[in-house]
Amino acid sequence: MTNSTGNPKQSIFINQNKLLNYLGRHNKIFAVLFAIFVGIIVALAAIGFRYLIQFTQLFALGDFSENIYDYVDTLKWWHILISTISGGIIISLIYYIFMDDKRSAAIADVMEANTFHNTKMSIKDGIFSAITAAIALGTGAGAGREGPVVHLGATLSSWMSDRLNLSHKMCRTLFGCGIAAAISASFNAPIAGVFFALEVVLGHYALHAFAPIVISSVTAAIISRIHYGDFPAFNIPDYHIASFFEFPAFMMLGAVCAFVSIILIKSIFFTEDFAKKYSIPYWIRPPLAGLAVGLIAMICPYILGVGYGTTDAALKNIIPFGLLCILIVAKIAVTTICISFRYGAGIFSPTLLLGALVGSAFGFIASQASPELSSNNGLYAIVGMGAVSSAVLGAPISTILIIFELTGDYQITMALMVAVVVANLITTHYLDSTSFFHLQLKRAGKDMEGSRAALLSRQIFVDKLMKQDFAVVAEDMDIEKIKELIINLKYNNLFVIDENNQIIGIITLNEIRDSYHMDTEAKDLNAKQICRKQPFYLSPTDTLEQAVELFKQTGEERIAVLSNDEKAEIIGVLSQQNLLRAYNEILIEAEQD
Repeated sequence: MTNSTGNPKQSIFINQNKLLNYLGRHNKIFAVLFAIFVGIIVALAAIGFRYLIQFTQLFALGDFSENIYDYVDTLKWWHILISTISGGIIISLIYYIFMDDKRSAAIADVMEANTFHNTKMSIKDGIFSAITAAIALGTGAGAGREGPVVHLGATLSSWMSDRLNLSHKMCRTLFGCGIAAAISASFNAPIAGVFFALEVVLGHYALHAFAPIVISSVTAAIISRIHYGDFPAFNIPDYHIASFFEFPAFMMLGAVCAFVSIILIKSIFFTEDFAKKYSIPYWIRPPLAGLAVGLIAMICPYILGVGYGTTDAALKNIIPFGLLCILIVAKIAVTTICISFRYGAGIFSPTLLLGALVGSAFGFIASQASPELSSNNGLYAIVGMGAVSSAVLGAPISTILIIFELTGDYQITMALMVAVVVANLITTHYLDSTSFFHLQLKRAGKDMEGSRAALLSRQIFVDKLMKQDFAVVAEDMDIEKIKELIINLKYNNLFVIDENNQIIGIITLNEIRDSYHMDTEAKDLNAKQICRKQPFYLSPTDTLEQAVELFKQTGEERIAVLSNDEKAEIIGVLSQQNLLRAYNEILIEAEQD
């Protein structure tokens, strides 16, 4: 049976347009339906990811449980080494065969996709990143699982948006839905999931995105609770603050956590630079990391895997002080090696464990100094857990909400807020950045800090804005010929060049008018004498943000754009008018987001 259009392809195109028009008229309803769907899919993916870690761990280490704190003590040294080195070799093979970037992706890649790639992400990279992360964690890597889960959730939502051919605005909303659902399903913390997506990745709290993200996060939490039961990620005892005089101690703990956070971040970047400096091949880095982790785990096996069991032990105050100190050093070393040598990618779980260890050790010292005014060490572990993770992740609001959802205790949340604020202030001031992820992107040449408008202005380049309404004249051209060109040509910009085609300056009507007041007779004037010198210029790869800054500094109305090659010839001109038009469009887009 033939279609009434007589052309099946045309009919499909018309039907697709009808669908898109229908979606446009009922976008709020469909946003909610899509959010529910994303929440379900991402929650199931997060559950599947956890199972993949557990099955890998069962095969590699011989235990299926997520809490292996007591079990790791029974492992033989050779068993640990075989597991970690084998994991590194398998991951290296997957990188080599299937992944162009030769690494697992995590939260920084999600932020980059949101800002620079209109939420477009590769489904292949998302799946293989999750597989390599699960293998790494299952074989003993001391990285985290939340980063890979967030990346997987963002990838799935991006893939669905692309398949449905949704608008950019809807794509960004569903992107946030996938991120929120991933955090919600991981921690059984739907409120924290919402604010993590808005605070860390999307960078705004627009009302049109808030409702779908909430729905997606709640949906994921429901799916997770149906599967695992209504239990938080950690079983925290009922702690209480002994005295309000403890709050200075919580501020001190925040400062200590900032110090530990800075050491962790600096260590990771130092190790990455070391690997680059000595040109350690990408294919050998994961096995080397596996060997290093295995050797450390032979002495201190509690650092193996995601570390939730060790975190739980620290929160319950069952780790002695001496072991706490050893674990802090070992955890920093293992996390640094795993992330910088690509044996795992997530940093969320390591910061939770590191914070719990630091907080518990601090609580032990505080209780020795003032027993009558000090709370249980486990309470300090809770506060430390939040302070370190918020300082590293740049997510103070999300972290506070995660801890509040885990404890349900208002007093503890007050103590946490004090420590988190202090830790974030010190870390941000010292590192001149709000998070580990922003520093990662800065090192890759992608600065994402600033307002939404500033971020958008870094994505638009001068070659898209420049015009060809200019002409060039030789430096010895006399003024009469210049006047003829200005009158007869449609260009009102004449750029003066020397014998090597290098730009000297610019001539406009203002320069010709000013030439009448020169001491030299008009017949003796040439282009070089009357032009306004322009020792500055733009290149086609400069961003709109850089162009705005140059116009602001110089006060010019037009600036030449020179080629990036050795010739450095003029290839265009950017006017203040075109610049302002482009910047206004960005401001409008930022408001709509």
